[in-house]
Amino acid sequence: MRNLTKNLGVRIITIVFTALFLLAVLNPSAEAANYSVGFKSSNIEITSPTVNKAEFAKKLTISGKSSLDTVYLLLRGPGGELSVYPVPVHNGSFKKDIWLRFGAGEYTVWAGDNDRKFDGKIRFLVRNSSTENYFDLTPSGYVNSDDPVILGIKDTLIKEDMDDLTKLKVIHDWVAGNITYDVDAYYSGDVAMNTALDVLKSKKGTCRDYSFVFASLARAAGIPTRVIYGDALNTATGTYEKHAWNESFVNGKWVKIDTTWDAGYISNKKFVASVSTKYFVDEELFNKTHKTTSVTQY
Repeated sequence: MRNLTKNLGVRIITIVFTALFLLAVLNPSAEAANYSVGFKSSNIEITSPTVNKAEFAKKLTISGKSSLDTVYLLLRGPGGELSVYPVPVHNGSFKKDIWLRFGAGEYTVWAGDNDRKFDGKIRFLVRNSSTENYFDLTPSGYVNSDDPVILGIKDTLIKEDMDDLTKLKVIHDWVAGNITYDVDAYYSGDVAMNTALDVLKSKKGTCRDYSFVFASLARAAGIPTRVIYGDALNTATGTYEKHAWNESFVNGKWVKIDTTWDAGYISNKKFVASVSTKYFVDEELFNKTHKTTSVTQY
């Protein structure tokens, strides 16, 4: 990565992140799972729901009060799936729609003051009655496809007469052309977990950020889309590096899209914008350069 040049034709822009880090972020303490039900801590109070084991269809709305700037919610699905939701606090209050994306059954909800540890002081159960599969169409904590800003961008890009592949192409081009690769974060290793909205506000990010923005816009447009983690080939070194990209479901199959690599390249530790469609739905090329290691729960 540190010797990328345009002359070499290298368009590898990746960010190193590990499964161990993700586990540290998403795992509550083992003790927390055994704590009793609670809706209040020293700096957070859940005001809705207030009943343990309440039943919902598809999604629930969590609201409350807090002295913090951000409250973090952790959702554990029926199969042990984990998902974090950063929720901003405005004037001492917060409210968040949480889609129960992991199918029917019982979910555990925690709330805390950071995204890495949940002490169990706030912990309650809810139940999803819906058996529908809407996992790849609905918002997650970081792919916030229901945000008004994201919906507004989608409305400016998508026309009624477009087919799904055309919609994906328009979204791909917009993301690749409007997000700048964050070389400072890449070289320093100081990479934060950003929501798609955070990335749109800063207009910069690393590969995971590109994939969150693309997924948020594609889901907002009604196209099932997921975030993929894997290894990508650095043609300068001949080695594979950690990377993130997307897959979307169109015409009965999953297609691969990499807006990071299509946004440009790094030269002399600077990002050079050079939008292309080289990594837009090219299965043969992807098979040569990308190896999927996980379909994420974002």
